[in-house]
Amino acid sequence: MNKIQFEKNSDQLIVYFSGEIDSIHTINYRNLLVAELETGKYKVVVMDFNRVTFIDSSGIGLVLGRYNQMKAEGGKLYITGLSPVAYRLFELTGIFNLMDYIKNTDEILVKVGEHNESDENNV
Repeated sequence: MNKIQFEKNSDQLIVYFSGEIDSIHTINYRNLLVAELETGKYKVVVMDFNRVTFIDSSGIGLVLGRYNQMKAEGGKLYITGLSPVAYRLFELTGIFNLMDYIKNTDEILVKVGEHNESDENNV
């Protein structure tokens, strides 16, 4: 089943994708994500692809668009849970030069902590 779910934690948003992320589903996912991010509440967004069975170039475009949206707002976007094939696809695009890939939930906590510390230093 294809779906998107949000877990909201103060200024952090975790986005869980399930099923396929292709040109058919990307339009709806983009609209939902844009609306949620436009609230301006989030400094950190983690996109979790653990339950994704397929992703194509429109899915990569979805990620890049939300990266640009977060960057414009001074936030950070992280990716986690890619299958080995999807990881290679993302790697070939050079997307990891823009954003970090997080291997596990412990690393998510560290990255979010680093982001929060850098916010405190910029105040």
